[in-house]
Amino acid sequence: MTRPVAKVAVVGRDAAAWLTALGLQRAFGRTGVQVQVVELPSMLSAVDAYVSLPSLAGLHRIVGIDEDALIAACAGLYVLGQRFANWSGGRAPFLHAYDTQPVGLNNVDLIQYWLKGRAEGLKLDLEEFSLGAAMAKQGRLPLGAEPAEGFSRPAYGYHLDARAYVRLLREQAMRLGVSWVASGLGETHVDGGRIVSLTLSDGATVEADLFIDASGAQGALIEHLPAAAFEPWSQWLPCDRILAASGPRLDPLPAFSQIAAFRAGWIGIHPLQDRTALVCSYDSTRISDEDLVAALPVLTGLTLQDEAVAAPFRVGRRAAAWVGNCVAIGDAAASLELLDAAPLHLVQTGLSLLISLFPVDADDMREASAYNARLAAHAENLRDFQIAHYKLNQRRDDPFWDRTRDVPAPDALAYKMRLFASRGRIALYDDETFQESDWTSIFVGHGLIPQAYDPLVDLTPGDQQIQQLQKMLRFIAAEVTAAPTLQSHLAAPRSARGAPS
Repeated sequence: MTRPVAKVAVVGRDAAAWLTALGLQRAFGRTGVQVQVVELPSMLSAVDAYVSLPSLAGLHRIVGIDEDALIAACAGLYVLGQRFANWSGGRAPFLHAYDTQPVGLNNVDLIQYWLKGRAEGLKLDLEEFSLGAAMAKQGRLPLGAEPAEGFSRPAYGYHLDARAYVRLLREQAMRLGVSWVASGLGETHVDGGRIVSLTLSDGATVEADLFIDASGAQGALIEHLPAAAFEPWSQWLPCDRILAASGPRLDPLPAFSQIAAFRAGWIGIHPLQDRTALVCSYDSTRISDEDLVAALPVLTGLTLQDEAVAAPFRVGRRAAAWVGNCVAIGDAAASLELLDAAPLHLVQTGLSLLISLFPVDADDMREASAYNARLAAHAENLRDFQIAHYKLNQRRDDPFWDRTRDVPAPDALAYKMRLFASRGRIALYDDETFQESDWTSIFVGHGLIPQAYDPLVDLTPGDQQIQQLQKMLRFIAAEVTAAPTLQSHLAAPRSARGAPS
């Protein structure tokens, strides 16, 4: 006879804790499962921001977060991609847009025609054929009807003020019935590889059938359990410190993040409606916090408005993220750099997996092994996407960047790069966050140009290929011209805005 899970205790802080609690309450609250948050002291400062991928919009719809309210409450901004600058020596910056992949011609991918055209003198970058990249560069927002068949479809993520976002999530979770206590964590009582109860700093006791560790890199619960050792990935992702700061509002507002490399790491420039959030990921052996703060105005062109906040961090994952009756989510399970909006996406991935594998027996949680395998695969594929940026950098005679380029890539990534370099094909694995168009964008953007194109391209007459490429460019130009600017969309009355496509 199985005993169902009756109570879940989410122990953690900030977006990881409240997104998890909100998702579990929405999924299981009506079945009688009680969800309680033990909110640990926040690690957020006034300068912090969350950066998301487009998939977060879907989660918001499920848990009842209104998008207009989100954007207004969090000084939020729609973003269509990330622009990478200074990663490739003298090469121009490139934009990784959150596009779907265009169909191409006669069931052959667009890049194959672009490769042939490039070999024959085509001077246009591949991103010129991306509607999302074109919209982002012009600060436009795609609205209204679906793009024409065969063309890429832009998608958008968000930049959100971090503290305001957490407040919004907390309010929605409590509105749906999540209980809440704010406290420090005293003792974690473990018996037989399972958590029995928690003693909070005020002496209160918390018992539950299932405990969620959403405490961030601290791993406040999972650290107490066997088989949850941390496996570092610093050989590939060498930055060990993050510094957050804030600059003035950009005008006009761009529809993308900028990720700019410098001698000791990289700087993310994330515009919001009322300010610009800055985040630096760097090797502390190559630059001090003080020197970085002094250099930021020169590196970004922005005057710092608030005190910068620096903290150590490490990249890697737990050998097991679900042990006994404890499930680690977000940085408590796997920690990655802030590149490519990875941290918030890993929270969402862990939550999605937990909902699909929610234990049916409180005393025998056999779903743990499936959760661990799937989360590990997601984290490693996302890690490899980040490593690709470093591995393909072309900042020659720069010790930090020479080292990251020379370290052998993980086997799966090494094969993916070899296959792409030979013929422009992407080897997609199970549990990938980014799809073919995303990998193609960063490979080509960083200068990995395939040596040959698919011979099926030659089955299409050359004049027909040229006509199709010209048709795509005309379509993109017309769509961009018709789209509103990001600023005009935000300034319009809510009733007149329309929804981004």
